[in-house]
Amino acid sequence: MPEVLERLDSRYKRLKDYRFPEILMSLGASGKTGTLYLKNWPVEKIIYLKEGKVIFASSNIEDDCLGINLLTRAKITVVQYYESIRLLEKTGKRHGSILVELGYLAHKELEDAVNKQVEDIVLSVFKWEDGYFFFEEVSFDLNEPITLKSDIATLIYKGIKKMDSFPQIRNALPLTTILTLAPASGKLLKKFKFEDTDKKIINLIDGKNAVLDILTRLSGDDLETIKVLYALNCIGAAVPAGHSNSNKEMILNAISEISTPEALYKKGTELFINRKYTASATAFREAASISPDKAMYHFYLAMSLINTSMYKEAEDALVRAIELEPFNEDYYTELGIIYIKQGFGEKAAKTFEFALRINPHNERAQTSLSNMKK
Repeated sequence: MPEVLERLDSRYKRLKDYRFPEILMSLGASGKTGTLYLKNWPVEKIIYLKEGKVIFASSNIEDDCLGINLLTRAKITVVQYYESIRLLEKTGKRHGSILVELGYLAHKELEDAVNKQVEDIVLSVFKWEDGYFFFEEVSFDLNEPITLKSDIATLIYKGIKKMDSFPQIRNALPLTTILTLAPASGKLLKKFKFEDTDKKIINLIDGKNAVLDILTRLSGDDLETIKVLYALNCIGAAVPAGHSNSNKEMILNAISEISTPEALYKKGTELFINRKYTASATAFREAASISPDKAMYHFYLAMSLINTSMYKEAEDALVRAIELEPFNEDYYTELGIIYIKQGFGEKAAKTFEFALRINPHNERAQTSLSNMKK
């Protein structure tokens, strides 16, 4: 991973720290125009927005191209595909235009196919559990005769329904969250044709039931239920009781500003001092992703994660810090503390002993090792 990170500039941010559905909704709600760049090696995708609407998307994956999309959905035959590719390579014309000229597709069918292709590219990103992104707010002249017609809310609802990771959604919408329908929910909900199960879920959103209560009261698939709740939350139809726009503002700030690792480190330190450990972890994680060779960024990321009981990720961050600065006694000491919290007594003892070899007067390592022997 480090060699991959070196290819990223400071504009890129960690996707899992902001979550793709919420990024897309924030861009749509704020009426942004520009390009959203997404990377999840080896995949690279670009989404084009105009005044808050997704109008086009591109991908470096062959399976996402128009011809393969049509072939997969049996809209053209294998023979038609290869004949159109032969003419594409010979003439340099657009693939869609060639398919129409050959009589393989009517113009309306081509328009539907391009819309389906673009939509599929966007929807595929919802299943990513990690990656990197940045948004460039810039006007552009997109030389595409056919553009997407779906709005952001529809795309987000469809995309979240395709997600298949329960932890990914649960982390975005904690089970203790109490949801209530937003004042403008009526207008938003008219966009969709809900199944009976979805209607039952919506009826339980009353400002009293937490997500866990709704899951308990319904006998259906928990993953499908929480996907509906998260989708309604993302599009603004269902909001946490007593909610604020702070998360939306945080995402917009992340999208809009180009943060230096130094600025992120400073921000993380301030948050850490104020005991806002989840937020400080996000800042340190970003700083470390931009400058992966700075041991201190990984160290303070670990300290933040320890305070949120995320011991495995904290361990990984400290191991990285030690790789960069192998004779820093403090790193070994804190790694030993993490091993104790995870129940790895033998590993903890060896780690404290190594810290004491570097500095025999390290009181924290001495005390921790002594307590283990009692």
